[in-house]
Parts: sequence; structure tokens; C-alpha cells
Amino acid sequence: MDYAALLQKQKQLTLDAQGRKGNKATNKHGRAFLEMLFANKTKPSPEGCWVRTCFISYAYPASATPLSQLQSILISDLRLETHHHGKVLFLRTIGHPTRILAVQNAVEDQSGGVDRLAVYNTHPTTPIEQILPKHALFALREPFYKATVDGGYTIRVDHPSDLIRLQAGDERVPAAFCPRLVELDKEAGGLKAEGNAAYGRKEYCTAAELYSEALQACSADGKDSLRYDLYRNRANANLLLQRHEAALVDADAAVIPLELGAEVLDEATAKLNGKAYYRAGRAAYALRDFARAAEYFRKVERCSASGDGDAEREGKRTACRLEEQKTGRYDFAAMSKAVSATRNNRLDHADFTVRVKNGDAGSRGRGLFAVKALKMGDLVLCEKAFGLVFASENAKEVYTMVNLNTNRASMGAHATLLFDLVQKLSHNPEQARVYFDLHDGGYTPKIPPQLVDGVTVIDTFRVEAISEYNRFGCPNVRSSDGASVKPRAALGKNDDEDGEGGDSQLENSVGVWVVASHINHACDGNAGRAFIGDMMVIRAVRDIGAGEEILMPYCNPKNDGPAMRTHMEKTWGFECDCRICEADGGTTKAQLVRRRALSKEAVRFLESNKLSMQHRANAASIRKAEKLLSDLEATYDKTAFANNRPRLALTTLGHWLCQAYNFASSQRKVIECAIRLLRDLGYGISVANKKVTIDYSGGCPDIKAFDAAMYTAHAQYSLGERKQGLYYEEFAEGLWVVLYAEKQGFRERYGSS
Repeated sequence: MDYAALLQKQKQLTLDAQGRKGNKATNKHGRAFLEMLFANKTKPSPEGCWVRTCFISYAYPASATPLSQLQSILISDLRLETHHHGKVLFLRTIGHPTRILAVQNAVEDQSGGVDRLAVYNTHPTTPIEQILPKHALFALREPFYKATVDGGYTIRVDHPSDLIRLQAGDERVPAAFCPRLVELDKEAGGLKAEGNAAYGRKEYCTAAELYSEALQACSADGKDSLRYDLYRNRANANLLLQRHEAALVDADAAVIPLELGAEVLDEATAKLNGKAYYRAGRAAYALRDFARAAEYFRKVERCSASGDGDAEREGKRTACRLEEQKTGRYDFAAMSKAVSATRNNRLDHADFTVRVKNGDAGSRGRGLFAVKALKMGDLVLCEKAFGLVFASENAKEVYTMVNLNTNRASMGAHATLLFDLVQKLSHNPEQARVYFDLHDGGYTPKIPPQLVDGVTVIDTFRVEAISEYNRFGCPNVRSSDGASVKPRAALGKNDDEDGEGGDSQLENSVGVWVVASHINHACDGNAGRAFIGDMMVIRAVRDIGAGEEILMPYCNPKNDGPAMRTHMEKTWGFECDCRICEADGGTTKAQLVRRRALSKEAVRFLESNKLSMQHRANAASIRKAEKLLSDLEATYDKTAFANNRPRLALTTLGHWLCQAYNFASSQRKVIECAIRLLRDLGYGISVANKKVTIDYSGGCPDIKAFDAAMYTAHAQYSLGERKQGLYYEEFAEGLWVVLYAEKQGFRERYGSS
């Protein structure tokens, strides 16, 4: 797909539409046409994979003004390409909803005016009947009206929180709609029964709405005894809808208090309270408040004289999470096997973050700092994804999203992540506050998540801005050889494996890890990340002092330092000041031109000289590689790159030479090339009295470092120098654990010593 052409076309369409700003719509479709257009229920999409392209329009803020402070207008008052600030539209759907890029339906206002309503950024898995059902009433705060590419018009909703669903009997409903409302006098008991029936059909959103209506009826009828049942039932529905904060509030409200003068609850009441506490515990667990969850599960057991098996199991599970949270002791091997065996990437584990804290990072803004001194290989933190979409989960629909604000296009998981985040934040306001505390690239205005008219205000443009600056690329699933947990590009838009990036992203798995998102970049960072399912594991790649800032490369360091710095500035808006970039800053233009030319020549050489047991290098190829490597080395200033500063342009050819000499069984040459490769990666190597010392304080962890160390180890074993070889093997295995979370895959790749 030509993303650049797609982006340019949409920008031109938007520009053309702006020429009509403020105009009144003409030649609009009438009621008969719209009723025909939305007359039938949408049929399921045919089998196969559907690619849908949607556009993030130019940003505008979500409405945070209460309905009571807005002036009611009609559809006839709308003007094209205009945000109607200070206004509200009351609408009723008159057809069956459909989803193409947005969920759409025909709507009417209280005067009989009609038009199309399109709601964007809703989750693809949410049934459209839950979003814009037929004959439902809505209030749309500060509506946006625009022309569409098909020559028609639509009332466009980019922030789902701008659209407020109104229930029967709501005093804000215009009088003109009231005569057509059905069965306003239903009793709470009847509404509860309808809610239970909807729950039985797995229509949990409808069930929750009916329980809410029943609770309002309880208030009118004074039927307090029924209220506890309704809160308990709605808590369960909210749990299944992943509205965990609401579920916790409902479960707490469902607890029946002791009657005045009573010392204990009767058995039946205690059992009902046990159910409420159990649902509260599950909600607290889902919110990762494990201490609170544990207390709720203990309360469940106290409500039953014979105990409760489910609560006991949940209590034990919660105790495991509390232990992980406190100690950072995980069985990473078991976690990895669980992912490989079940193909379930979403693991059940706690976060371990007690070794780090947020702090002022000077010119970098905020950063993450070590609370205590850490040794190379120590666990810095382990965190479950706040929001994550695996590419493998999008089997039937792939979304291409074009963002007019950033001039970028994203496909697959990148686009779907926005829908996931908006859904999660919309129903969990406290978690929304955590998310909106992340860096947003200076997005304005910053409207805080707040409850207005019973809905959490969520600015979807800001959600996407934060996602683009903070998301990590990650593998789909852990493979048996460990290769798929290779660290991937992170904390930005360019989530391709090698960090090249560009103006678009190919399909990949992406997510947001809130604590890890506070880590700033350095090409030669002191920490490295790995993934097991949706858990990010960060370890120290060198010793880190107490109070030292934790730093990680956002993408793999490049051979071309100036190009890398330009990429950083363009993508994340900063210049890297690490040791590599500092040294490369002194590279002359002539050296840089020469290095780029030689690097291209090296790429061509490697493509035409791929090695295997069947295709070994001849002497001429080896001489050419050595000459190329020597010429590339001459492009590095010896003074600037002294003291083990990485020279990354040398490493690919260096790695090839290690392989070539290894296949030729030239053990001394293998050792020589491998040690040179390690030094070019920034590792200091010294040997004295057969003792090998490896200084990893300036090293860049990479698969080539493992290979170089193991080439050296095996070569020295072949020469009878086992003691020296063990130093390199221990180094390689330790570094493998740092970058792959645990040892799985190491022996499969390198064999036994």
C-alpha cells in the first residue's frame, strides 16, 4: 500500500472540505433515504481478512462541559467543518447500526430533522448494537459536522465520550421524544428480570443498563432490599465488560450491613455478602490491587462456616502475586514454557517495580532511577502491559490508520491498540489518570480524565499521541529457541525489529508498559528488555549505582551515527548524548561519506557471500572482508573512539569473519576475530595469567556479542584452553539471560560446553 499517496490524498480532501467551513449543508439525503440505508441489521463479514483504512483527523479536544451548561441546537443549525462549542444535540437513532470504518446510524432530532451519525474509535469487538442501537436516545456534546467523501454529510464523533446515552425517564430528554418512549413505568423487579435475561444471553452491556434502570426505580419505590441484588448483579456484568473500577464500586455497594442491634448476619445474608466480596476481590485483582483483593477473598471465607473453594483458590493466587510484587522472584522458565505450550501471550503475574522510582532527569524531563545499586544481570523491573495488541489476534480484520496530525500511517496492531486503550480508559477513570500522566509530546490542550455527565472524558487524539511516544514493539509469541524474545524497537512509532522505522509501520505486536515508559533513551543504555508474553522483563546490562538513571536504547543503535541522531530528533524530538553519539559527533564529513559508501559495499558483499556448512568462504572472500573491515575502521577517529567506545559499523563484517574462520576451523583466527568483535561492540577484553577479564560497562548487548563470546569459548575448548573458554561462556550465558529473560534457547543455539 502506498501510504504516502494515501496520506496526501486525505490531506487534500480535508483541505478541500475546509473551503466549505461554516456553510450550511445543501442537497441532503432525506428521511426515506436514510431509513432505507439503515433498514437492515448488518450481516457478519464473509470469511477472510478484511483491511480497513481509517483516518485520524486533525485534533480537537474532547468536550468536558456538562450538558446542563450547553445550549440545545437542532441538526438544521449545524454548519460544515465546524465544532459547535457550547452546544448540544439531542438525537434518536432511527435505523439499525452498521460498521465500516465508524459505527454509523441514521438519527433524528426533536424537530424531525435527520442525518447520519458516525462514531469513531470504538473497539472492533464491541457489538454495534451496543453503540448505536435502534430507537436509542443520545446527547452529543459540542458536535462536529462535516462533508464526507461520498458527497454526503455526517455528524462525526471522534471522542466516544462526547456521546452520552440517555435512559428512559431522564429529565434531560427533550419533551418531543418522551411520548414515543416505551414502558417508562416498569418496576424494579421487572427490570431486574430483563437484566438477568440479557445476562443469560451474554448481552452484558444491556444487562448493566437494565440493572441501572432498576436501581433508579428502586430509589423511586423505596425498595432498598432489592438494591443489593442489583448492585451485585451489575458488578458481575461490569466485570465481564472489563469495567473493573465500576465493578468494584458496585460490589462494595452490594454488601448488606448488619441490622441495628444484630451481632451477626443470618446465613443467607452472609452468603450473599460472600458473593459481593468475591466479585470485589476479582475486580481489585484485575486492577492489580492485590493487597485489597487478598482482603476481599479473606472476607469471603469468613462469610461461610464451611469455607469457599473459589475464594480459597483466588486467595492463594493473589498471595503469589503479592510475593512477586514484593520480592521480584519469578519462575521465568515456567512463564516462557506456558506461553510456548498454550500460545497464550497474556500471563497472570504481578509487577515488580520497587527497585526504581520516577525522578527529574534534567534536560531529559522525567526519568526512571535505581533505588538501590544493581549488578549486571540483576532484575530492574518486571511489568505487565497496560495495553497490548498481538498481531496474531487480528486474524479477520486489519486496520490501517493514517494520522493527519503526525503524517504517519500505521497498520495492524498499531492501529488496533488505540481502540483497546480508548475502551479501557473510558470505563476505568483512575487507570486513565495513570495513562495520561505519560509523555504526550506536548499535546494541547491537556483535558484531564474526569467524570462528566456520568461518562469519563477521554481525548482520543491525546490517547494516540501518548501511544505513539510510549509504545513498545514486542514479539507475538515466545518460540522454542528463544529467538522471538529478541528485544524490539520501542517507545515510539518505529516498532520494526531493526529500528529502521519510516513513515509507516508493518504489522507487529505493540503495547504500552507504564513504568517502563518513563525510561529515557541512550544508544549504550545500562538496561535491556525482553518479553515473555505480555510481561516485559528489564535487567541491568552493566552495574548501575543507587540513584543512577535507568537508560535503554529505543531502537537498535545504527552504524550511521548522524543518521541515527536525525532519526531520534524526527521521531521523539530529542538529541541523544550517549557515549556513542558523543564520539560520533566528531566524525568529519569526509569520514562519514567514506563510512556510508563502505557500509553499502559491505552489505552487498554479505548478501553475495552468505555462509553455511555447505557454503564456506574461500580465501579471496576472507581477504576482501578483512580489507573492507580495515577500511571501515579507518573512518573512526582513534582518539574519539578510545576506551572501548562501540564502533558499530564494524560489527557485521566482524561477525561474518568469525563465522568464516569457524567453518575453516582456524581456531586462533576465530579467537582473534571474536575478541575484536567484542571490542567493537564496546566490551573491554584483557587476559592476564590465563585469566580473562571482560569489562561490560560500555558494551552494546547484541546477538553478535553472544556469538562472539561462544565462538571464542568453543575455539579455546578445541585448543585445550578450557579455563579461558569458560570465562567467555559464562559471559555469554549471563548476557543471554539479560536480553532473553531466562536461559531457554541458549543451549539450543550453542550446544553444551
